[in-house]
Amino acid sequence: MERLRRYSSPPRSMVANGEGGKRLKKRPSFSNLLSSFKGVRKRSAEDDQGQTSLFFAAFFRLPNELHLHILSNLSIADLLSLRRTCHSFNALVTACGSSLVRYWTRCRFGSLHLKLYPAPGPNQAELQYLLAMRRRHIAAVRLTRELANFVLRDTLKYTNQRQRQMWASVYEKMIPLVFAVGYFLEEHRRAILERDLGRIRRGNIGYDICTTPGITSQEGDILKRLDCPLRLQYYFMYLFIVQVLSRKLRPPTYAGSVERIVRGWTGHAACAEDIAFVLILGGISQVAKLLACKNYSERRRHLHHFITRLSPHQSVAWRGHWRDLGVTSPALLDDIPCASIGITQLDQIWTPMMERLMEPDSREFTEQDKTKFHEVTASKQYINELMGYDILRGRPVDGENEEGEGDDL
Repeated sequence: MERLRRYSSPPRSMVANGEGGKRLKKRPSFSNLLSSFKGVRKRSAEDDQGQTSLFFAAFFRLPNELHLHILSNLSIADLLSLRRTCHSFNALVTACGSSLVRYWTRCRFGSLHLKLYPAPGPNQAELQYLLAMRRRHIAAVRLTRELANFVLRDTLKYTNQRQRQMWASVYEKMIPLVFAVGYFLEEHRRAILERDLGRIRRGNIGYDICTTPGITSQEGDILKRLDCPLRLQYYFMYLFIVQVLSRKLRPPTYAGSVERIVRGWTGHAACAEDIAFVLILGGISQVAKLLACKNYSERRRHLHHFITRLSPHQSVAWRGHWRDLGVTSPALLDDIPCASIGITQLDQIWTPMMERLMEPDSREFTEQDKTKFHEVTASKQYINELMGYDILRGRPVDGENEEGEGDDL
């Protein structure tokens, strides 16, 4: 009977798989699938880690000369990305910092960069010098791009191919001019902060930003570091930047009364104190960010945010913003809530010094430069003088521009 029962009953596999006698695979559970996936991933990670560790070991065994040769072919952005990879690469880039600074100053930087910002000594060279130069160059490129957009979109609403080609030909010429203007504003800010910070009488004086007369003597020392043949071009570029900034910080005139109310354009234009504030304390980087805003309302909000974030009474992170402006000393940062900082009036920046140098008894400029200075400042066509091309008429500048033409440029 036991024998008959054993042969007459179907096998367990057939009962489990149903009728027909076909052997089906057992469906894996989710936990088994997850554990198998983790095992495969762990094995692949172990293999990758082994290969990576072998690569790192072979790479770090290379001589220092090869490390420097590899790092010197990278851009500054690539060096920053490499430093964020791991501690070993961060230590390698930091150790080669002085050598990289010497290589960049010898092979990559232009004469204007090194003349305005001399490279530190061999024992003092650090990677921060390259990072600071990169920030200044990027700010100059961005501001030049915004100035180009202003000319092509706002002034030349209907441009032809020749005008665009002429603008593209002088685009590279304007970058070093904007870079030099950024250097002038940075040194001007440094002179103001050295004058007002660290010499505070504690008492009833609180944080205050006020306008003060110009610092002509300090500006004269700054101007001596700029190239003599291009000093007039630097000044015209500064005037053009102020011209564009003032134009962008006033409400548009093409909108009607209803549209101005809806868009919130009923406010007054930015005052000269606010423009001087962003020029001196913000520099060309903040000017580029402000001009990059899409409309007038966004530009005014950006300007208000920049002014308020430096106040210890209105911003929690005011210390970090002042560090971005170059105030790194903890003692000076502690004195800012009790300081009264004077910002040079807008009409007193650079202009009085140039007018004094253009006097008849001055020998800083030639008679031809003095004549050109009076013609350009009277017509306010700074962009035409910088380009050597009358963008409004579509022909080379011949000195016969009509009086008052381009005042709103």
